[in-house]
Amino acid sequence: MRRIVLLLALGVLTPTKGSPQAAAREGSWRRTVEGSGNVLFGSARGRLLAGAAGAERADSTLEFRADGNFTYADTRREDDRDGLGGRREVTARSSRASMALDYRPFAQVSPFWFGATESSLQQRVARRWSSGAGAKLTLYRRDENEASVSLAMLYERTRALDPDSLTPAVDTRARWSLRTRFRRRLTSQVYLSHVTFYQPTVGRLGRYTADSNTSIDLTLVEGLALTATLRDRYDSEARRRGAASKHDGQLLFGLKASF
Repeated sequence: MRRIVLLLALGVLTPTKGSPQAAAREGSWRRTVEGSGNVLFGSARGRLLAGAAGAERADSTLEFRADGNFTYADTRREDDRDGLGGRREVTARSSRASMALDYRPFAQVSPFWFGATESSLQQRVARRWSSGAGAKLTLYRRDENEASVSLAMLYERTRALDPDSLTPAVDTRARWSLRTRFRRRLTSQVYLSHVTFYQPTVGRLGRYTADSNTSIDLTLVEGLALTATLRDRYDSEARRRGAASKHDGQLLFGLKASF
């Protein structure tokens, strides 16, 4: 952690110029809309649907980003012994919206602010709000390829879905937020991106959340791509709130439009 803080501090003294692609899109909006899902069949018939939308705009001074996503899953078993006639049961439902502002986004070090709100049926979170600030250190940037790491501190407020004597209705805490991000153009049609968040509670590193997203885009035509996305959300305190598992993962296949 200390090494990351030192690197961020030293990077302020050595700003770098943005990539040609980044400079080309300065001052213009970029929007994306994506729909995805998958299905199960056989003894358990299930479906998982997901949607996402985002918008961003950047110039040499400020970058603005906003995005939102949701997931919904249900299942129906063939061996219906309860006589429910194949009634579906909701197994997952979650949503998340976030917004961020980066100062000097094409410099080697970029201070930023962010805020987010989310909910999760499967992890028993009725609502979670968070907001914080930090700095991003760009380790590598060339054309559409980029690697970066960021460190921030955030304030978080979580309202449990089913509070009881062991689970407080509202839990507030401060967290560190460490993010690593990697983006690479593999071929003219294939683009790989990965981002991981690790957010431990300040003073209690054993209580943390981790969020990992890996995505591959296959361009069909300009502005339209097939996507495959692997998501894994881990919350060390999910079971304390009554969740069946600390993990919440999905493998999604979909279609994304950019304009």
